[in-house]
Amino acid sequence: MLKTNPPDLAPPSPPQPLRTSAFVVYATLALLALTIPQSLVGWLQDKNSSELQEIMLKGANVLQRVSQQTGIAIPYQRARDFFLAATGKTDD
Repeated sequence: MLKTNPPDLAPPSPPQPLRTSAFVVYATLALLALTIPQSLVGWLQDKNSSELQEIMLKGANVLQRVSQQTGIAIPYQRARDFFLAATGKTDD
């Protein structure tokens, strides 16, 4: 093991709040896309049709299938079904 004196060690880098905030925002969006994928599909279907939108919609549909096949979306779907039953609303 290499022994070093404390002054030889690099000082810790200062906190970077913008980087931390960006990480939190993008991680939250990724988590929402995985746990509630139908919201992303619905949002993209409501947009004006373009080539980029069609590519993103295909990706969102794949993400939705993967989320459903792996069971990631099950807790959200159960909570949504409970809410709809409790309020008497329909899923339309």
